[in-house]
Amino acid sequence: MKFDSFLRQLGANIRRARWIAGQTQEEVAAQGLTYRYFQEMERGRRNPTMRTMFTLARILGTSVSLLTQTDRDVMLGARAALADVAAEPPRRGRKPRSMQRRARGGKRAR
Repeated sequence: MKFDSFLRQLGANIRRARWIAGQTQEEVAAQGLTYRYFQEMERGRRNPTMRTMFTLARILGTSVSLLTQTDRDVMLGARAALADVAAEPPRRGRKPRSMQRRARGGKRAR
């Protein structure tokens, strides 16, 4: 396995563990990491140190070994062991237009 592939898998495992823990990126980052650094770890663009991995595992209530698993079947088994119910990933996409207008403070310019 190439190192870039490993970092992407690590990021996916971190994201999955965060979903299982029911936390947002902001909540995790507020407990000992910077928000930007955490985002880049989840995307597989950062190479965290062992100290960072240990801190992250403590925050997410898991172990470093589960976060670094590269075998898909092993990670799925670990996921089931970590949660009683399957964690759903957060919804993606844009807000509905009505909410976008409210956020800007009024009607849209024509």
